[in-house]
Amino acid sequence: MIEIKNVIFTKSEVNFIKCILCFINYILPLRLKFASESYVAFYDNEEESLITLEKDSNSYTRFKITKLFLEENSANIARELANYVITKYRAQGANSFYIAADEKQFDLLNIFKNELNFRECGWEYLYKITNISPNYVKFLKPVKQEAIKDICKFYNENINSFNRPMFHRSEYQFTNGCKKFYFDKDGEILGYFEVTTKNNLDYYINFVIDFAYNVYFMDAIKYIYSKLKNKNKKCNVYIKVKDYFMNSKDINLILKENNIELVSKSKILAKDYYKLIKDKSIFKSAKIIFNDPTTA
Repeated sequence: MIEIKNVIFTKSEVNFIKCILCFINYILPLRLKFASESYVAFYDNEEESLITLEKDSNSYTRFKITKLFLEENSANIARELANYVITKYRAQGANSFYIAADEKQFDLLNIFKNELNFRECGWEYLYKITNISPNYVKFLKPVKQEAIKDICKFYNENINSFNRPMFHRSEYQFTNGCKKFYFDKDGEILGYFEVTTKNNLDYYINFVIDFAYNVYFMDAIKYIYSKLKNKNKKCNVYIKVKDYFMNSKDINLILKENNIELVSKSKILAKDYYKLIKDKSIFKSAKIIFNDPTTA
């Protein structure tokens, strides 16, 4: 028999304070959760699988699966665990889930594609910056509250149209506590850069930049890299290139030309749910909405 529990109700080795914080996070509604959440599946009282979800850029409705551990020959248990957690989160208002898995993790990709019916919707390239020239043009500005509305619009407009429903952001997602920079021309946003970290050692640069200003991309990276290294010389700095942005191919080429090391290439798999909208207008009494008798 399979039993699924939140990790805080298992015999995991978690210190008391962290356990209290995890419990508070567990009882909060989705929009107020402040940490990732893990669930464990047991079979005959033995731990067989674990899954972890966390908010994507503080989204109230979109969650990223960041961990999936399973014992050998326990794919069916992992499927049941993932379906349980997705159903639980959907009931609380979540509508999108995704995972970025290394292209070499064939078993993991197979589980999500064939067992959980996730669809392929892009690639994520991870680069590590080493021995980069410190010369740069200082033109980035720290993001202020009044610029967030324009940045949000710029961010969403640069996502490929077919990926926009899945990966668009709302304005509140740009007040996420990350270091943020942008540059503009005559008040028009042309580039946005966001630096995230979980351990103050590994830093990840997420970005979106206008096609016409790709030439300034490396200057922006050098500036951010220099600021991070000045603060902590031992830190590692990575760049994430997500191909659901329109100019991702050009950015990959720029990084290759500058000998930036490609660390991994991950496939993005997603599953989303759309709510049915009940229209109380003329459709309520119509017997036939559309009927075209011709061939396509």
